[in-house]
Amino acid sequence: MTGDDLVRAGGVFEDDALIARVNDALRGMWSRVDAVPRDDPFWSRTNHRTTWFKVHDHARACLDRDPSDAEARLALVGLAMRAGAFDGLDLLAEDATARDGAVHDLIAVTEWVWLQVGVDPGPTLERALLMVGGPALRRLSASGMRAAAAGLAFLDGASFAEAIGRDRWQLLLYALVDPSFDERARECLRDDASAVGDLMDAARWWATYRDTDVTGRLRELLVNAAPGSATSGRTAGTGGPPSPR
Repeated sequence: MTGDDLVRAGGVFEDDALIARVNDALRGMWSRVDAVPRDDPFWSRTNHRTTWFKVHDHARACLDRDPSDAEARLALVGLAMRAGAFDGLDLLAEDATARDGAVHDLIAVTEWVWLQVGVDPGPTLERALLMVGGPALRRLSASGMRAAAAGLAFLDGASFAEAIGRDRWQLLLYALVDPSFDERARECLRDDASAVGDLMDAARWWATYRDTDVTGRLRELLVNAAPGSATSGRTAGTGGPPSPR
């Protein structure tokens, strides 16, 4: 590895353990490529140096040979995350046939990429969820898996932000940097005192994950907060990552 590990994006479903597993898989596949003898046909017409392109090709070949190769599968997911793409969702959907936890990973990885690039997962997530299947999602949702419930909500027509319970947070997140969301954000803050918590979390997200100071906009928006909102002692850019919502 070259020291450029993936890091948290500040999501609802992602956690340190997931990001650590992805990074471990990426490191593992890098080492496996590096260990391939240089006289192996794999290195034909190459500079014999390990690169992420070669890691991708090797992981894909390993998974094609052995669909149970969890490290190769998760490394491919991680490489898609590095590229800011949703390409790893189908791989996680395939994994869900053998591992219920893959459904949580599916939603968590979707959210990670969505937060990183701001692109709606759209048909890619829909296809992956349909691969998992409605019966499996309903079973897992009934057992208490929030990610499965989010998947069902998305298939039922909710936006991704709505499905994961982050639609209001997203509105306030954008309002902190884009004045076009100002009116809707102010209305939200006037009508619901609890929205202030989302606004503070969104401000911390900008500071923690994008190194962006939104203190000025935060103060402007808080002027319209509902009476009785608890804001004393809380400032943007302080404390840890946003609270899960």
